[in-house]
Amino acid sequence: MFSKEIVYLDDTFQNQEQLFEAIAKDLYEKGYVEVTYLKAISDREKTYPTGINTLVTGIAIPHTDSIHIKKQGIAFVRLAKPVMFKEMVTNNPVQVHLLFFLLVKEKHQQVEVLSKLMALFSNEDFINKLLSENKKENLLKALTEI
Repeated sequence: MFSKEIVYLDDTFQNQEQLFEAIAKDLYEKGYVEVTYLKAISDREKTYPTGINTLVTGIAIPHTDSIHIKKQGIAFVRLAKPVMFKEMVTNNPVQVHLLFFLLVKEKHQQVEVLSKLMALFSNEDFINKLLSENKKENLLKALTEI
């Protein structure tokens, strides 16, 4: 589900809105999402935040309903500077460095993909590799081994 064309490394955004706009625009241009995706993902994040505090760094898993997805995948984003999100359970602020934008067409697959990712977030070595690896090819290899 990971693809080199939707791996984004070390960009800087002022806030969550700017981040979502940039990623949604690129995903739309590459044929992954419908024009409705940006609004859908922004609205869902306000109601159901996706931030997660791990022992290593903050992570977010933005996702939305499959009607906004054209092509399946997972967009991986590593930020140069963190962007503030709200934590999934507590609504507390989380400084997010890593994001996994789920682009899932089948609703039942979303739960499966989320479960696999959540299990990985307790693996400090894996998270540190995502934070430090500078070659997209090596990052993609680590991501596709999950």
